[in-house]
Amino acid sequence: MRFIPAEIEKALKEIQKLPGYGERGAQRLLYGLLKLPPKERLSIVKALAEATKRLNPCKECGIYTDKEVCDICTSPERNKKLLTVVEESSDAYAIERLGRYRGVYHILGGRISPLEGISAEDLNIDKLLERIEKYKTDEVILATNPNTEGEATASYLAHLLKRKFPNLKITRIGFGAAFGTYLELLDEFSLSTAFENRKEF
Repeated sequence: MRFIPAEIEKALKEIQKLPGYGERGAQRLLYGLLKLPPKERLSIVKALAEATKRLNPCKECGIYTDKEVCDICTSPERNKKLLTVVEESSDAYAIERLGRYRGVYHILGGRISPLEGISAEDLNIDKLLERIEKYKTDEVILATNPNTEGEATASYLAHLLKRKFPNLKITRIGFGAAFGTYLELLDEFSLSTAFENRKEF
């Protein structure tokens, strides 16, 4: 007979709905939370509840924001003709932490992954084409993750964009030895170097 509280079973089941969280990951997260003092636990839960309640994808770029259109898209200081394409909001935030990029972003909402049943049709590509046309974009920087799926997604987009916009400059950030990881996990130096070493497709 299993003597596990129903609350723990339910919490573990819910946590496993998060991308990348299996049974062990869910256990680490939940038990780590339960080890904290009650006040800290409630503070974390409250912050998560507030974030999930208030944050939604920007209607322009897809980044998570508490506004209809995010501050990046509405900022007059941003160059709308320079567009960086990333897989997720977390990737855009990683680039923002550098404090150097002055263009705008486009969030795909994932990457092409046949093993997971994710195709190009499942990504936010139609909106990307619409924005390039609307803002007469000069350069698209493909900053999908430096792994097999990220490369496949970048290659697909490069060929699509070349066909649709023959005069558009399309570049891919250079990761070098960092291949096989995720953009959000790169340190600031590696990420900055990747942008500086981007190459034209």
